[in-house]
Amino acid sequence: MKQFLLIVTVWLGVSVSAFSQGVLTNKDVVAMITAKVGKSLIESKIQSSPAKFDLTPQGLIELETAKVPDGIVKVMMGKTTMTDVMTNEHIVQLTNAKVSKSLISEKIKRGKNKFDTSVDGLIALRSAKVSDGIVKDMMAAPK
Repeated sequence: MKQFLLIVTVWLGVSVSAFSQGVLTNKDVVAMITAKVGKSLIESKIQSSPAKFDLTPQGLIELETAKVPDGIVKVMMGKTTMTDVMTNEHIVQLTNAKVSKSLISEKIKRGKNKFDTSVDGLIALRSAKVSDGIVKDMMAAPK
């Protein structure tokens, strides 16, 4: 009987442990940042866990607001297949939210894009104070 109880106890412990290692989300990353978990530990957790991150423009703005470091967001991008389609308006939103040029550039390079880089589009981007470097990335971006 003791052996049976030991086996059941171990099995329950393993089951609870496996269950607690669910899919990692933006909320989890923000919680680790807020708790001051070390950057290298957070990166390791992201790389070793199943994940479902929101890296849409709104998700990136929320990560910026939560002060998640760019390096961690880039690791998150490496675990995510970008499915949203970026437009000029998204770039303006990210720029206005003060998302770093490095992250905007990375998002452009990794995702699907439908940018208006016509003369009118370039003038509108300039009026919105989007940097020349980002505009160049937009012009060179995969479609």
